[in-house]
Amino acid sequence: MFASYSLSLRPVDQPVEAVDARTDRVAQGALGIALLAGFVFRVPWLVPGVAVILAVAALGGPRANALHQVFERLIAPRLPSPGAIAAEPRVAGTTVRAQDALATAILLVATIAFVLGISFVGWILVLAEAIIAIMAATTRVHVADRLRRSR
Repeated sequence: MFASYSLSLRPVDQPVEAVDARTDRVAQGALGIALLAGFVFRVPWLVPGVAVILAVAALGGPRANALHQVFERLIAPRLPSPGAIAAEPRVAGTTVRAQDALATAILLVATIAFVLGISFVGWILVLAEAIIAIMAATTRVHVADRLRRSR
C-alpha cells in the first residue's frame, strides 16, 4: 500500500532532484497556514512538531518531506497532468532543502523562546516564518535560496 523510502542523509550543498512547483507551493502554503493557525489559536506545541517534520525534510531532501508526500500521493493524482496545462518550472531540490533548513532554524529558536517563557518573541518568529512560507507559496521567491546565493 505505501512504498517505503529510505532517508539518505546528504549534505545540504549536494544536488538533489527537482520538485514539481505545485508540490512545493502546496507544502509552503500548508506550512504557512499551520503556523498562522498555531498563532491564532495559541498552540505553542505545534511549533516544535512542525520543526521536527521540517528538520527531517531538510536532512533527507524532498523525498523525506511529509508535506510533499501527502500532496504527491493524495492530491496530485486528481489534478490534470502538468503536460495538459501550462507547466510551472520545477523547483531545485537544493532550494527546497534550504527553505526547510531555514524554517527549522527559525522554529527551533521560537521553541526555545517558548521554553524560556518569552512567548512574545516566539510568536514573532512563528509569524515571520509563516510570512516566509506564504511568500514562497504565492510568489515562488524562496528567502532561504536568496540567502544561500548571496553568501
